[in-house]
Amino acid sequence: MPEYDAARDLNMDSAAYRKKEAVRTRRRKRRRFTNLLGILIVLGLCLLIGGGYLYKKYSPSKEMKDLNEWFEVSGNEVKVHLNDSRADDITGISENGNVYLPIDWVNENINKRFYWNEAESLLTYTLPDEIVDMDTESRDDSGSPVFLLTDSGMMLGINTIEKYTDIRVVDMAGEEESAKRIFIYTDKGPVQRTEVKGDTAIRTKGGIKAPILTELEKGESVNILEDLGDWSRVSSDKGFVGYVRDSKLAEPEEFTYESDFKEPVFPHNTLGEKVVLAWHLVSGTGGNSTFDEYYSNTKGLNVICPTWIQFKDNEGNYDNFTTEEYLAKAHEAGLQVWVMVDNFNNPAAKTGFQTKEVFGNTEKRRRVIANLINDALTYGYDGFNLDFESLPTEAGVHYVQFFRELSVACRREGIILSIDNYVPFHFNDHYERDEQADFADYVVIMGYDEHNTASEEAGSVASIGYVRTGIEETLKEVPKEKVINAVPFYTRVWKESGSNLSSTAMGMKDAAEYVANQGIELSWDEETGQYYGRRETETGVTEIWQEDERSIGVKMDAIKEYDLAGVGAWRLGFEPAEIWDVMQLN
Repeated sequence: MPEYDAARDLNMDSAAYRKKEAVRTRRRKRRRFTNLLGILIVLGLCLLIGGGYLYKKYSPSKEMKDLNEWFEVSGNEVKVHLNDSRADDITGISENGNVYLPIDWVNENINKRFYWNEAESLLTYTLPDEIVDMDTESRDDSGSPVFLLTDSGMMLGINTIEKYTDIRVVDMAGEEESAKRIFIYTDKGPVQRTEVKGDTAIRTKGGIKAPILTELEKGESVNILEDLGDWSRVSSDKGFVGYVRDSKLAEPEEFTYESDFKEPVFPHNTLGEKVVLAWHLVSGTGGNSTFDEYYSNTKGLNVICPTWIQFKDNEGNYDNFTTEEYLAKAHEAGLQVWVMVDNFNNPAAKTGFQTKEVFGNTEKRRRVIANLINDALTYGYDGFNLDFESLPTEAGVHYVQFFRELSVACRREGIILSIDNYVPFHFNDHYERDEQADFADYVVIMGYDEHNTASEEAGSVASIGYVRTGIEETLKEVPKEKVINAVPFYTRVWKESGSNLSSTAMGMKDAAEYVANQGIELSWDEETGQYYGRRETETGVTEIWQEDERSIGVKMDAIKEYDLAGVGAWRLGFEPAEIWDVMQLN
């Protein structure tokens, strides 16, 4: 056997060992690399997933809102916006290249001067010197029907509305528009307008995840409706209202849209001095004989209103108690005669005359106007004084159309038109004092009947607070140059016995005698601006808020303070001569 060589074995073992170590090292490196690669892959996946999540969470949505769904229209339906607010209670229609809107909505929100007679299918619009009638055959300037009759009622074309109304319209209801809409602006004030600094979008809500209504390009203009901080509510020139990021908007500037609409001008007949008017109650031609007695008691009177024309039936017929002798005397005395036209003095009118029935019929209404003008020209009236009381709300629109059309005829003939009104409250808004302000020459406040036979408690006929309220509320709708405030030449004596309350109207002279005869002590009440008296007896309580020179003087002070057009008085024959010393305005 060969001799054992320890050195050689040792070298062989070392080489094997090194070889094995090298293998093990390579394996460890491969494992570390594999582990590192795995970690990197996991990290990459995490970053990829997390980045996608973050991108999804924080990147703007590109979802486009379905506009038909958004505007809630389809086919030829049109979504209506008024001053950038959606009118969810109505839907217009697009037809014949025109947009049509419900007449009731137009009257309430845009222009109430469009008078629609459903029974006659007749639309009437009254201008200062012209009455325009439009029927089912009428066409607007573009050739489209003025209005359409639909199952839901009459629809008025926007072309006709624009012709007679100072409005701005953004019409996005053309045939190419899938979601038809129209924007109508009645507001005349300036808007905050700005440009878009870069491409962006109008969204349904303030937030980048909200769906997009429309894309905006750099330089496009929008109006800012509301600044919400990081976002603003805007409206675009193409009829979109939504939200844009403030960072995309330039600094806004005040902008006012120009209008080439010519507002109608209403010329007026006036007296040329302050009006001092009094009514003369005449219940028949025989009543005219009291003119001399009543007029001789006055001072400074320049207008007298005899109650000559009294409606009596639903054909529009009326009694007329005019006499040429009366007119000659009044004119010789330097008085203007404004004939009162009423719906309540004739006993037959209580059951025979209905305002809606007469004035809601075009033929009857115009026959009445023709008859009134004929009487005025025949006898030589200087004016008319309309006094329609207890007017039902549903009759209001027809009464208003009556005085509109009457005003055109009066203006042509130089006849003054005055209209009587209650002290304004919400329940008599249908008298439409704002329309009277345009069509009438004078608007009269009947500044009395604060407490009357219908009252549940005793009180003043015309406290100074009530009078001032009437003036102030009327001046919100009518210029002072047209306002006449009427004062009462009467008061009421109130009697309360147990639960029973009653009152009796008395003229100033009779009331003064009653107070003296009954021994009622009067004391001045600063709050009402009247002398107040109260007497208790075994049978009950008597109260009175007396009208006299001092109380009328307080009312006259208010008339002068507000610089009104004049004063009126109901009625001649009730007053002592001294009262005219405080009724002076000229």
